[in-house]
Amino acid sequence: MSEAMRATIVSAYPFHMIDQARQVSRLGALERMVTAMPLSRVGLPREQVRRRLYGSGFRYVASKAFPGSDRALSRVVMRDFDRWAIGQIGTPTVVNGLSGFATGTLEEAARRGIGVCCDRGSWHILEQKQVLDDEADRIGCERAWFDPFVVERELREYDLVDRVIVPSEPARQSFIRRGSEPYKIAKVPYGVDIDAFALPTAPRRPGAIVSVAAVGMQKGHRYLAEAFRSLATNSATLTLVGSIDPGWEERLDLGRGDIQATGSVSRDRVIEELQQASVFVLGSLHDGFGLVLAQAMACGLPVVATEATGVRELVTDGVEGLIVSPGDSQALARAFEELLADPERAREMGMADRKSVV
Repeated sequence: MSEAMRATIVSAYPFHMIDQARQVSRLGALERMVTAMPLSRVGLPREQVRRRLYGSGFRYVASKAFPGSDRALSRVVMRDFDRWAIGQIGTPTVVNGLSGFATGTLEEAARRGIGVCCDRGSWHILEQKQVLDDEADRIGCERAWFDPFVVERELREYDLVDRVIVPSEPARQSFIRRGSEPYKIAKVPYGVDIDAFALPTAPRRPGAIVSVAAVGMQKGHRYLAEAFRSLATNSATLTLVGSIDPGWEERLDLGRGDIQATGSVSRDRVIEELQQASVFVLGSLHDGFGLVLAQAMACGLPVVATEATGVRELVTDGVEGLIVSPGDSQALARAFEELLADPERAREMGMADRKSVV
């Protein structure tokens, strides 16, 4: 494989792309990683990495100093990174770019006769927008912002590349619904660091439900909160781990105090929460692939998740966890009650989870 293929991976930010680059490097097939991340974050030999740091750093500082400027800054940073990356790809046989960030780079690589892939960690961007627009209209909140600049870049890439790489079957089907040829959409699920996300060494908290995701519309927190508040038991707890989208602290009435929200936390804190809880839940309305599902499973947690998360890549319903329809608070509540009422079954599911991802 290493003699036949040389891959350059282009991604301004980490997401799953750094893990991908590390794995390709282990296989001896990495030409280089082109990124805006510091070398310490990338974890690859210096000679395999090309970095452009100032753009992303400038965006971060300026957005803090001038709130509301981030949309324009995002465009500047994306254009700058892409123009620079064109000259950094080396002599690979294939270039894989994080969707939206490498449009010009992929176009130039294709012009040179290099194979090109677009790595889309979610659904087709128009399907994603449709799901969130429909939900916003249903619940009466402001629609999520989809920058036309980014949408246009994504759509150009979908048409240009030899393959669009997606992490789950729901993501793949979203492209097919939008007219993509099935052969062009390649499904490659993510892996998980089973050493970091390990079984707990201390007892779990009985009745503790945890969800790790940005708190807001996309991850279905409205339905998760409704489900939790409808439970008959008073002994269960719900902790939301992740940043909170503007307005959602009020929309979920977190001031009541019955649901705990940590805000943005470190990776170590995420692991701690997963190891202390008794049940994990991901209620997304859409998700490319809920990597946190695999992380929770590696920690030995039974999972409750919606069909839209790509959960079926990992879970057989009733064996490693329970699968429900997105946007169904009653189904979520029934799943919680089923697992909380039978701790031994929940423990067995958790052990099956660990085995399935190791």
